[in-house]
Amino acid sequence: MEFLSPVHYGDHVDIDVTIERVGRTSVQIRYDASVAGKPVFKARTIAVVVDMRTFRPTPLPEALRASFLSAREPEKQE
Repeated sequence: MEFLSPVHYGDHVDIDVTIERVGRTSVQIRYDASVAGKPVFKARTIAVVVDMRTFRPTPLPEALRASFLSAREPEKQE
C-alpha cells in the first residue's frame, strides 16, 4: 500500500478496484483511492486459492475464474 495524501474524518473516499491479472491459482487486484479526484492511496493484493488440507495452491474454480475475467478491463481480456 502506498499512501499519497492524507484522508480526514468525514472525507468521501472513492476506491476504484481493477482486476489486473487472473492466473491459474491466483488473482491480482489493484485499488486506487481518491478524495474529490485527488489520489490518496494505491494498493495491490494477490489472492491465492489454497487447498485447506495441504495448504498448497490449487486452481481457481472455473466459475470464479470466469467472474474475474469478465470483470477485467476490456484491453486486458484473455
